[in-house]
Parts: sequence; C-alpha cells; structure tokens
Amino acid sequence: MIGRVLDRLAARVSSADTVVKADDTLTLAISADGDSRATSSRSRTTHLRLLRDGRVGRSWTTGEEAEELIERAFASADSGGLLELLLPAPAPLPEVASRAPHAAAADLATLDRLARALFDRLQYSGRRVEVWAERAAGSVEVANTRGVHAGYQATLAGVGAVVESLGAGWAPPCRVRTVSAVLPELTDLESLVQEVERRLGPPLLDSVQLPAAPAVCLAPRAAATFLRPLRAALAGYEAWLGSSPLRGRLGERLFDEKLSVTDDPLAPGRPASRPIDDDGVISRRVPLVERGRPICFLADLEIGARAQVPSTGHGWRTPSAASRVGFTNLRITPGIESRATLLTMMGRGILIEDLDWGGGPNPLSGTLALRAPWSYLVEGGVVRGRLDGVTVSGNVFKALAQLPALGSDATWHGAICTPSLLVEGLTVRGDR
Repeated sequence: MIGRVLDRLAARVSSADTVVKADDTLTLAISADGDSRATSSRSRTTHLRLLRDGRVGRSWTTGEEAEELIERAFASADSGGLLELLLPAPAPLPEVASRAPHAAAADLATLDRLARALFDRLQYSGRRVEVWAERAAGSVEVANTRGVHAGYQATLAGVGAVVESLGAGWAPPCRVRTVSAVLPELTDLESLVQEVERRLGPPLLDSVQLPAAPAVCLAPRAAATFLRPLRAALAGYEAWLGSSPLRGRLGERLFDEKLSVTDDPLAPGRPASRPIDDDGVISRRVPLVERGRPICFLADLEIGARAQVPSTGHGWRTPSAASRVGFTNLRITPGIESRATLLTMMGRGILIEDLDWGGGPNPLSGTLALRAPWSYLVEGGVVRGRLDGVTVSGNVFKALAQLPALGSDATWHGAICTPSLLVEGLTVRGDR
C-alpha cells in the first residue's frame, strides 16, 4: 500500500508521507461473579499527507483503495493552509525495545491466568472485585518521498482491577493497573495488591478538622494526574505559538530546582517506546525541564515549520489523519527521600494516593479543583485514617515553583514515571 501510494504521487506533488498502523487487541474481563468475557479487535489504518502548491492535504483509510486515498488528500489540499514543510531524509534507527514476543503471542488462556491470579489475591468478603487483562500487538510503517521507509513492531500488555469495599467503612472504587510492552509478572501483580491493601486498610475518619494550609504528599499515581497542566504547557502549538504560560520563557528558572523532566521514546519496554515518530523523524531523548528551567518544548514537523524550530520527533497520526504533538514516555527525575521520610516531613498533613481528573478550567492555566477520593490524614509520619469527600484546589505551576521534597519512589503508571511529590500551597477541603 505504501509503495503504490508514493509511486503514484511521485510526479504530482512536492512531497508526501504515509503511515500504516496495524493493531490486534485481545481482552479478557472477569466480573464480580467470577464470570469471564473475551473481546478482540483488529484494525489497519493508512494515513497520507501530501504537499501540493504549498498546501497540505490529508486523508486516511482502513481499506486498500490507494487512488481514492490520494484523491481525498488532493481535495483536502485545495482548502488546506500554506506551509513550508520539509520532510526528513533517511537516517539510522536507534535500538529500542518496543516489542515482547511473549506478549505478542499471549492467548486467552494466558490472559485468563493473569487475571485469575489478581482476582484471587484481591477477592475477600465485603469486597466487589472486577479484573481485566489485555494484550495488543501492532506495527507501524512510515515512508516518504525523500526515501524514508522504516517501521517497527510494538506490544502493549496490562492487567488491572476495580475494587469496591462494601458495607461499613464504605470506600469509593479503587482502580489500579499496570501496563508495559511485556506481560505482567507476579511481582507486578503483587505491587497492585499491596497498593489496594494500603488504600483500603486505614479506617474512615469522622469529624476531622483539616489543617488550614496542610503539606500535601502526592503519591506517584496522584502526581501523574496533578502534572497534566505541566504536560499541556510543554507541548505543541500552545507551547510554541499559543497561550502556554511557559511560552517564550525557555531557560528561565520557573520551577523548583529539584524538578527535572525528560520525554524518553527510547525507554525499553514502555507503552510509547519507538525508534521513529509518525512524521519519519528519528526518536531521541528530549530533556524538557532541567533543574527547574524549561529548556525545550515538544514539536512535530508541522508545528516546527510554523514556529521555525526543528521537530523533536513527537509527531503522532490520529485515526482521522490529523497530525498532533504528543508525549511518549515522560520521566520525572526522582528525589532522595523515602516515603516514610516524606510523611514525617509533613507534620500534620494529607497523603493523596489518587486524583480524579474531571471537567474544569483550561489546564493551561494551571488552576485546578480536583476530587481526591483516596486521601489520608498523616500525623507524626503515621497514616491515621482515610478522609471522605476531599477536594484539592490550587495552581500547579505555583506549587511546582517550590517543592519541599521529591520521593525516591519513581513509579511507572503507563507512560509516565514520577516519584511522590511533597507540595505546599494547595487548599484541601473535606466533608468530614
């Protein structure tokens, strides 16, 4: 398909590139009653982008109709914007582990064993447990009229659970999961079990007077959600040409010097690892924040052309063929403090294990008001109990400007690796 499309376009356009993505996903879910249900899906999508008379046209198809794909891209170019888009030339691909053969070959029996193992470890009287296990195997092929023709295979495997505590001491649903390019091992399942027990174990506290301005410890899963405004501010159009509060401030000291952030498409075995992006640009590790100073924003070819900066290799093609800038594997450099030390440093404060990201203000502003259903009162370094109805509000960028401490417990949650963050300046309110 790629060869046919580019051959037919050779003398008709200034340049063109294509991306073919294939995916085969198998999912097994176990209900609270112990019944299992399997689902599967396969997809194959071809994306085309071309440049004719300085205008960009796009199209996509799930079939094999090369001429129809081309004609729709020409029609798109007729109304497309003007852009000086220079496609990359061929270059050697870096080595990156994006596929695990045992994950690609996992069948329903394998997924059932994983899911049952987690289900059995979590199932206790007074609980409602649902579990799932999934594997996806796919491929990406990229080519352009300058001679790039490269590809890679990728796998994604994971297991997760939703655990509800019923009866006295009711708790909100506890959602946990682990995802990577390889099949989860028993140690991964045990980590999920330990997290569930840690979150469900403390008693529900009644009539607690919360501190007026408490120190807040965000565990890794909560920290990943809390950092969403920072991610939005570091990437794409908003960072280079839009309303990001970081725009035009590269090199300035805006955050605590403890904060360093890197996007790493070469991280072995992570969900978004890849040797080349969907624009045909070779992948590389990109430091974004270094000791509190933003030093780079993410760009794909189109944003780079508009902002007159090089692409950082972060182009993604969406199902509708639009190009967008997106992170791969985001790493927050850990600190040196253990979890026990962080809790001791808080005095009387709040530990938050997870946050709910809901609708609200534009995340670029950094101002948030989030539900924190898994919050705990900490006194003297000890978790005293769980709090109900807690909400957390404040500004993420202001909180990151002065971080008392970062934990040494950097943990991957999907494609984000972050340690616990000890933050101040947030407002915490609760029902009890």
